[in-house]
Amino acid sequence: MNRSTTYTISLLTPKDVVPLFELIQANAKRLHQYFPITAKENSSLIATENYVYKKMREVSRKENYTFKIVNIASQLPIGLLIIKKIDWTQKICELAYFIDENQEGKGITSEGIGQLITYCKEELQLQKAILRIGEDNPGSLRIAEKHTFILTQRIKDGHEDFHGNIMDVLHFERTL
Repeated sequence: MNRSTTYTISLLTPKDVVPLFELIQANAKRLHQYFPITAKENSSLIATENYVYKKMREVSRKENYTFKIVNIASQLPIGLLIIKKIDWTQKICELAYFIDENQEGKGITSEGIGQLITYCKEELQLQKAILRIGEDNPGSLRIAEKHTFILTQRIKDGHEDFHGNIMDVLHFERTL
């Protein structure tokens, strides 16, 4: 990150269980809308421990890559950046992310997405990335635009939130 003196990204480790649980609980209301599975998988400290170990196994199996955004001063995670739904045959993946509500609007997530794009291209040798964004999420729409993702379709009823509400999503793609 350009803000390398303030923030860094790295893969999840066992020492992240408690601070990740606290981050997710502090942002639970927001995560219920856009990250319902993550919210459900982190509903207790034991569940978060299972989540972290699952994410570590996924990396070792080259299935998904879950990075934390870390405040270097506090050493606490302030968000997640995820490379998921990797299709190694088509060389395509989906990117997902969230940041603590108190850190929004500072460009941190956007810089992290820039790093994920580079990682996908250089380390994983992928050729295309996808973003799926709710129409009512202006911050994510700005990230898609800034990183030259192209809107390819609107998916009717493409996302279900934590409470079972169905919403449309916008599907963006970008060549890496």
